[in-house]
Amino acid sequence: MKDKIFISHSSEDLHYVKSFVDNVLILGLDISSNRIFCSSLEGHGIRSGEYVPNVLRKEINDSSLALLFISKNYKSSEVCQNEVGAAWAVLPTENIVPLLLPDINFEEVGFLNITKLGLNVIEKKGVLKFIDDFKHLLNQNINFEKLHNKIETYLKEVQKGNVRNEAIDNKDPYMKVDEWTDCFKNNLYPFNEIIRKAIPANDDGVHKILEQKIQIQIFNDLSKAKFLKKFWYKFAKGDYYVEQIKRIPSGNWLVSGFNWEIKIAEMWVSMNPELQYEFVLIKSEELDPFVIGSDVGGESYNVGVLNDGTIVSENERLNGYAIIKGEVIALNEYAVESRARQKSAHWVFFVSDYHKAGFNAEETIKFCDKLDSGEIVVNEENILNFLRKLKNNPIVSRYR
Repeated sequence: MKDKIFISHSSEDLHYVKSFVDNVLILGLDISSNRIFCSSLEGHGIRSGEYVPNVLRKEINDSSLALLFISKNYKSSEVCQNEVGAAWAVLPTENIVPLLLPDINFEEVGFLNITKLGLNVIEKKGVLKFIDDFKHLLNQNINFEKLHNKIETYLKEVQKGNVRNEAIDNKDPYMKVDEWTDCFKNNLYPFNEIIRKAIPANDDGVHKILEQKIQIQIFNDLSKAKFLKKFWYKFAKGDYYVEQIKRIPSGNWLVSGFNWEIKIAEMWVSMNPELQYEFVLIKSEELDPFVIGSDVGGESYNVGVLNDGTIVSENERLNGYAIIKGEVIALNEYAVESRARQKSAHWVFFVSDYHKAGFNAEETIKFCDKLDSGEIVVNEENILNFLRKLKNNPIVSRYR
């Protein structure tokens, strides 16, 4: 049977979608995570080395329901509109569900030719109507007390995100700009400036950064950059938006909304704005698994961390409850966050879509895989040979 749920959304709206998937679908409705496909969410998306169009086609064919999180960002995304077209070709119209985010109303959705009235999913009545309309495809055995609690958690999270986004829209010139400004002024130039500021005595080219002080400076400056929502990390296992870079007391760093913990063992950087060769390339050391502090015990590479530092298992984080010293506690009272480590060392590129290593995702992921395996030695010559084979982003070419 086709029982998967295909989720289409703009990457700019990820905070809404992640909270909806975690709280409403997985925790509230007890939907297994392997039923959910969402390309931007770790564990629900496209694996390293997979050909994206083939994956999307297969996932839609295996789905009984398509959820479209529609916003002004969605409206301007060619990828999102292609996903709508693919859903139309496969699913019954009544199973393609427009879910409206706060910056758009149904009258503005005409560009999608969607005749079904969109549900407002930042209001409780909209979420409940969606569940009532499609419970036969979601889960007919619903624990309503648990569901209502998780909907409240979701609404609190997205309302905070909505306030943050409104502030950004009003004050941040990086949000709604023309193509040239977004490419050069907001991404290529400031990223290049971060690298030049860190190593002012170096010329254009690829450089190994040996001093830990400079490594920390580069990551600190990146953590403050306004372009992180359009910045990627790419490694042998795939690629995801950086979103955030945060140093923790151990000296390690957390990246992305999923809090992947990395430890910098080696760093290379490149400067060359004319050729779009810029990058930061690091080797993240292998880290020990987390020691779980709840009564579950044991060790794991994926856990939840409470605001008091207590580590709980990933299942406890997803279920919303943990047992600590024999007592069941509700994790939403402790601001639990996900935390992940890798079992082995990895080479990781930090780039934007406008840089060559960012625009050529599949090639960059394969290159990282070869670096990890030792098939290619990390040095200036090998890195430059790799970069020379990559294509320019067409926006960069157009304005050059």
